[in-house]
Amino acid sequence: MFQFWPSVVKPILDAAEARRVIEVGADAGRHSRFLAGWAKAAGARLDIVDPEPGPEVARLCDRFAGVAVFHPRPSLDVLGDLLPADVVLLDGDHNWYTMYHELQAIYGGDGPLAPDAPITICHDVEWPYARRDLYYCPERIPAAHRQPHRIGGLLPRERGLSPGGHNAGFAHALEEGGPRNGVKTAIEDFLAGRGAEFHVVWLPLLFGLAVIVPQPRLAADREGALSAVLGGLELSPPLRSLCKIAELERLDASRPMLAPAGSGSGSGSGPRPGQGGGAREFSSALPGAVLTDLLKGSLDYRYKGRAMLLNPLDMANYLALLGALKPAAVIEIGSLEGGRTEWLADMMVALGLPGPVISIDLLQRPPSAHPQVDARIGDARDLARVLPPEELRRLGHPLLVIEDSAHDEATCTAVLDYVDPHLTRGDYVIIEDGAFRDAADSAAVASALSPPSRAIDAFLARRGADYEIDTQSCDRFGYNATFNVNGWLRRT
Repeated sequence: MFQFWPSVVKPILDAAEARRVIEVGADAGRHSRFLAGWAKAAGARLDIVDPEPGPEVARLCDRFAGVAVFHPRPSLDVLGDLLPADVVLLDGDHNWYTMYHELQAIYGGDGPLAPDAPITICHDVEWPYARRDLYYCPERIPAAHRQPHRIGGLLPRERGLSPGGHNAGFAHALEEGGPRNGVKTAIEDFLAGRGAEFHVVWLPLLFGLAVIVPQPRLAADREGALSAVLGGLELSPPLRSLCKIAELERLDASRPMLAPAGSGSGSGSGPRPGQGGGAREFSSALPGAVLTDLLKGSLDYRYKGRAMLLNPLDMANYLALLGALKPAAVIEIGSLEGGRTEWLADMMVALGLPGPVISIDLLQRPPSAHPQVDARIGDARDLARVLPPEELRRLGHPLLVIEDSAHDEATCTAVLDYVDPHLTRGDYVIIEDGAFRDAADSAAVASALSPPSRAIDAFLARRGADYEIDTQSCDRFGYNATFNVNGWLRRT
């Protein structure tokens, strides 16, 4: 919401002569800093509500002690106790249930509005969360009000989910649209039958903003300052259409894409050897454009109606490994919709292997009817809770462990460190997708290696005496012609 500060939020605070302000959803505190500075100058109080903010928010409240007060709780637990207020800014959990009940807490379910009912400014009222729920913590939303959901990204022209889309690490409703789905839908549902009690300004840019002003506030605006600010924000129909077109262009231009971490082995352009990888470079003979095209194709590939996310080269690698290894069990960490899970189980049957395919993911997947699929909900960083050591020992050997969850260095490291003591000679652990990294990681980390590759490199530096890179799998179609660069690890 911070982009709206100079043109929208501050003018409204000034015009309303606000003295009590509530901000719901602080994130890293970029907007909170503006609010706290303004509140100190205006002699106002600021309440900041966020159950899991960045560390800067607590430091900000220390800096503005007596002006800004931090409440590390979900909004629906604390909002009613903080009212009355002059202005409430809602930019927290972007789903129908939370938004609808936040508005009920602010204005009541029915009856006349109080003369001092606050102005409410709501962010994310346009794509992607206008008509689709986001759940930062699905368990906080009552089951009856949760849409079917999973972790996946969003694209403006697709109603479903895409791993290559915006905000791909969050839990979203599977489909866009429909009843009780999304922030704008919640606002419209709340205003239904009460529209005459409010004046609403919609701004369809920068993910959208709604300014909800109770009529009693406007009636008390004798000097006309608030009315003037609102009038200046109103858009003509042609300008509204132009803003929507510009927003779509902005979203298309900012679409997040994974980029090859390095390619062209021998060309000098790829990452150099790591400390644990010996003479092997963490690079690929496949040019970056080929890796990117393979990624695009694999994002759209499905098996039994489920996203599979497996490119044809690595599909061949896994099939060859299953036939040669004949695993007693496959442990798959990170499964998305479970397409690869179903394929692995079918291949086990085709090869006459009776062992289970244990699939672990943070979210519930569509149920599987396959007798060898054992789907569990759990955290890759806390595998002991979902796959205890004693159960691991009972599975037998050889084991095939596939780490394909968050693709960050800490998670890959946590998986490697957990399974390492339980693997014996001949067992495999595969670290997926080291061929790619996102822009944020590239900007934040000086290393040329991707997060999975950094985890592999550090692990081999510690445990390289007991593991080797399976070069047959890595190099079957050319040097590291795989998404799992140097990621096919065999216990020796």
